[in-house]
Amino acid sequence: MYDQVIFTAELLHHRTVGSQIEETRRHWEERCSWFPAAQRNMASRCSEIYKESLEKYGNDYYEFYANRNRLKEEHRVNTKSYKRRERRRSHRPMDHLKDYRVSPTSNGEYGSVRPMLLLQWL
Repeated sequence: MYDQVIFTAELLHHRTVGSQIEETRRHWEERCSWFPAAQRNMASRCSEIYKESLEKYGNDYYEFYANRNRLKEEHRVNTKSYKRRERRRSHRPMDHLKDYRVSPTSNGEYGSVRPMLLLQWL
């Protein structure tokens, strides 16, 4: 029925670990529990902060910062280079490709290459 004996030193160790866990949790709640909420708040304000920085420091400094830190495209929407790139992309005519034809492949067909036919010749 009693197959395990617990010594006093083991019991003292388990009590110490348990009280340390409680102390750590209490310490975290008193001193650090504000951090996750503040982090969520700052993360939600990220786009606002970048917009304020663009207004405060100007386009050239902000673009240098955005390129150096590789900001996402969503934070570059208001920069001059992004607007210029979007304007070029939207006004790119593709009429010169209208009458182009694909050259014949190695097996004499137009379109995709069929690698299985190449393996049959080997």
